[in-house]
Amino acid sequence: MVYVLDIDGQPLMPTTRHGKARRLLNSHLAKVVKRCPFTIQLLYQSTKETQPVSLGVDAGSKHIGMAATTEKKVVYQEELFPRNDVVKLLSARRTLRRTRRNRKTRYRKPRFNNRVHSKHKGWLAPSVEVKIQEHITTIKRICQILPISEIQVETAEFDLQRLKAVKEGKPLPVGTDYQLGEQYDFYNTRQYVLHRDGYTCQCCGTHDNNIKLHMHHIESRQTGGDAPNNLITLCEHCHKALHEGKLELPKDKKRGKSYRDATFMGIMRKTLLERLKKEIDVPVAGAYGYITKYWCEKIGLEKSHINDASVSASIRMPSLWILII
Repeated sequence: MVYVLDIDGQPLMPTTRHGKARRLLNSHLAKVVKRCPFTIQLLYQSTKETQPVSLGVDAGSKHIGMAATTEKKVVYQEELFPRNDVVKLLSARRTLRRTRRNRKTRYRKPRFNNRVHSKHKGWLAPSVEVKIQEHITTIKRICQILPISEIQVETAEFDLQRLKAVKEGKPLPVGTDYQLGEQYDFYNTRQYVLHRDGYTCQCCGTHDNNIKLHMHHIESRQTGGDAPNNLITLCEHCHKALHEGKLELPKDKKRGKSYRDATFMGIMRKTLLERLKKEIDVPVAGAYGYITKYWCEKIGLEKSHINDASVSASIRMPSLWILII
């Protein structure tokens, strides 16, 4: 597929006639603008007749599917992998900053009020912000090489309490059950974890009021966070031996399933649609995953992010889409 721009840099319809594109380049009637995807720009005035092109976006935290279709065929497909190293980079920066502050240097005034989250509303964590920006950047890049007439964004919203109940074999939450989470009626996470573990060391089985109990992160706090399924109760002796490498946790003491990606999607779905509406001069619509799943099964397509994006772009049933106004 060769993508074509007119003399003013506006996108035209792509072509599969590679021979014609080669002749235009050899006769200096066109020039190469991009190598990937291969894009040329015409150096003469041409007609600007285009067809409606719909861009489908399968938004995600780990995978992003992009597909642009006309009424007859797919003209663009791409799968992206957003960055997932922002947390690690910020943790390294925080370590260096704290080390620097502990040195014997000149006095530095505190700057707690200069942080971004204290300046404006709508602040998002950098790990979420970078994923939203990658979605928007990619959509803008596709709009530069194709005459996109509409954008269909498939976002997902997950019910975490329902997912946890299914995994643990508990009854599904209904009504006020959503207000009675696992930490309901506990002062904080520490009290809940201690009560869950029976105030007993999960390594040596110590249950003594004279021995101090600690909360240990099964995975590092950087990757696992402070979720209860990442915390375990240990006595001070086992906790110290574990960090010194003299002891290992039992094999059955593993962290439960992480819902980080589901949480990311719950945070970014509305923000993504709002920013697309403001930054791109193309009608933007949102859809739910069950619609895409239905049509994929009806057509007979395998489950993939690119196929989901292709189906989202090709479905033209306004009653099934929720327009973002």
